[in-house]
Order: sequence, then C-alpha cells, then structure tokens
Amino acid sequence: MSFLGLSSPAKAQTVASAIKISPVKIEEVVDPGASIQKTITVTNQAGISRRFYVYLRDFKAEGEGGAPRLIMPGSEEGSFLASWIEAPTEGIDFGPGESKTITFTINVPQEAGPGGYYGAVIVGSEPPRLDIKSEDRGAGMAISQQAATLLLFQVKGRVSERAEIREFSTDKQFYNTPFEVNFLTRIENLGNVHIKPLGHITVYNFYGEEVTKINFNERGANILPHSIRRFDHKWRGERAFGKYRATLGLSYGTPPEFGGQGRQTLYTEITFWIFPWRLLTLTVLGLLFVGSLIILFLRLYKNKAIQRAMEQAGIAQVRYVKKYYGPSPTLHLLLIITVILLGLTLVLGAVYFLIFA
Repeated sequence: MSFLGLSSPAKAQTVASAIKISPVKIEEVVDPGASIQKTITVTNQAGISRRFYVYLRDFKAEGEGGAPRLIMPGSEEGSFLASWIEAPTEGIDFGPGESKTITFTINVPQEAGPGGYYGAVIVGSEPPRLDIKSEDRGAGMAISQQAATLLLFQVKGRVSERAEIREFSTDKQFYNTPFEVNFLTRIENLGNVHIKPLGHITVYNFYGEEVTKINFNERGANILPHSIRRFDHKWRGERAFGKYRATLGLSYGTPPEFGGQGRQTLYTEITFWIFPWRLLTLTVLGLLFVGSLIILFLRLYKNKAIQRAMEQAGIAQVRYVKKYYGPSPTLHLLLIITVILLGLTLVLGAVYFLIFA
C-alpha cells in the first residue's frame, strides 16, 4: 500500500529505519464541525532509547509519479488540514524496540466546504523546525529519522467528482515473443476531492476472446484534486500471435449519501500486435529453401523429359537443335548456388535466433 498511494511506505521505512509508524494512511469522510480522534502506533526500531517528536504538515501531490510534497502549515493556499489537528507537543521517550500509541484529534471547522483536505502527522527524532527546506519534497516524508502518516479527509456535501483518461498506451506497437507489454495510463482528477480509480485492463485476441485480465491500481492509489497520476501495468507471456485489443474499464466516486455523484466510469481501448518474428523468419526461410528445391527438381525433371523425348524420336546423337529454349548450364549453376545460399541462410538464421538472440 502506498501513502496515497503516492509513494512506497516500505521504501520510506527503509530510509527511516529507526522509526516505524502505522498506519501510513488514514482516509475518512467527515461532517463539517466534527471532532475525530485517531491513533497511530510508533515503534523505536533502534537498539537504544530514543526521544521522538510529533509535528504536523500539509501535503500535496508533486509530479505524475505520486510523490507527496510536504508543506509548512499556512505557507500555501489550498485544501489542507494540518491546522485542524491537535497533537502532543512534547517529546515522547521510547526504549529499544518499544512501541507506543499516539492519539491526536482532528477538529473539522464548521465552515469547511465539501471536498478533499490533506495533511500529515510526522514522527521524528528532532524537535519540529520552522524551516523545512530539507523535507519539503516527497522523500522528505521519511528522510533520516522520520516517518509519516498521511491524512486524506473528505468533508461531506455536494462534492465535484470528475476524471478523464489523458493517456492509455503501450510502449510499442509491435512485439516479439516472448513478450512484455507495458501499459501506461495517465488519469487527471478534475474534481475537488481525491479519487481512487479501480478496475481492469482486459486483453482480447483477434477472435475477440479474452486472454488476460489485469487488476488496475491494486495498491489503492489516490489521485488528488487537480492533478494527474500515472499508472504502469505489465502483461508478460511466451506465446502469442496477431492483433490484440486492450480495454481499460475503471470506476470511481463517492456514494450519494455522502454528497457524491455515485460510481462513475471511465473507458477506452487500444490495439497492438504480437508477432513471433523468430519463428516467422525461420518459416519464410524454410519455405524459400523448399520452394527453391522444388523449382530445381522441376527444371531437372523437364530437362530429363526433353532428353528422353529426343531419344525416342531418334535424334539422341544430335548435338545442336535449333530453336531449343531449354535452361542453360549457367542458369542451372545460378539456381544451385541460390539453393545453397538459402540453405546456409536458414542454418545461420536458426543458430542466431535460437541461440544468440
């Protein structure tokens, strides 16, 4: 599961190996004026006693890869909630390997309008600082001795939910076998609340038969308002042939009882080709080789038939016959050379494609 999923928490905890925090993400739908208590579990993974501090940040998405950017509360305008949070301000002591539960309260303003609001509760080994230049980007969520829980809240009301598929494509139009098709999807959130598109990429063969179905956004990544999120999926296989069609079917949205517009759908499709070039190349070379042998055999058979007919006519000793248009020795030589070259090409092609390619 990613923070939004915007960034991998596993990676974050590797960087901030001394601190483990759970959960890494809290999502809630709340009423204006509500007061909600939440807890996080913090573990000191160091082998010595430590003192940790809690501090608060707003955050927004940066780039299409989903990296979160931390923001000092009040430093930027936007739909943020760090200023709504009451959390411990004093340092908390942890023994080696000790876990503790930290409680904090989110007080939603009565005048908060419908939509999404975003913030972060950070636990670090240093007291909160006013200057966060070193931690204002996505990696700052878990730089040395820090870990974070992201808060994604939706205030009830008539929210605006609208998304569009900006791109659904493959990295290539033609593939060899074995193959790896990389699907790229870019979705833009045009509403005022975060969305979590879920669905499938379904691949059909030339006959319209379903050959595979890929779960889309298995990690449950969210797309923040007015941002574009990129998703990457893969389809691997050993054998395939012909034209394929991939459909993207997604759904997202908030239930009407929470002021949303219900489940909405997105759909698009693309086509691509898979050719076993190695097999096709060997097949073509083999057909050329066999065809050349057949042509050579027919020409030799024709010459033999002409010779037999001449013998039956009693002109077997004639060394020159006017108007005879049979194949010349030069043509026979060229045809034999061609067959030999095709055979060598077939052998060399088989060695290259099956061993070295």
